[in-house]
Amino acid sequence: MEIARLPSGQVAPGDVDCISIVQLEDGRFELTGAALIACGDGDEVESVALIGVPPFDTREAAEDAGLAWAAEQCVERIYVTDVEFSIRP
Repeated sequence: MEIARLPSGQVAPGDVDCISIVQLEDGRFELTGAALIACGDGDEVESVALIGVPPFDTREAAEDAGLAWAAEQCVERIYVTDVEFSIRP
């Protein structure tokens, strides 16, 4: 699987497989993702999302989990984005 890491704060295009990692206020890391399942030899593709995953203690653990999830979907190229946490007034 090819991994394209985007600069911090840059959002992946809407039509690509991606995982996003957000550092939470408490220092843990939240992981979300979107991909098209590319496994098998059929012509049908299905869009899947990775949401509701418990936060990770480290950024590396969140990315590793996201890449493992992408591999399960047979993703060939995944974009990895870091979204900076900001406290809104």
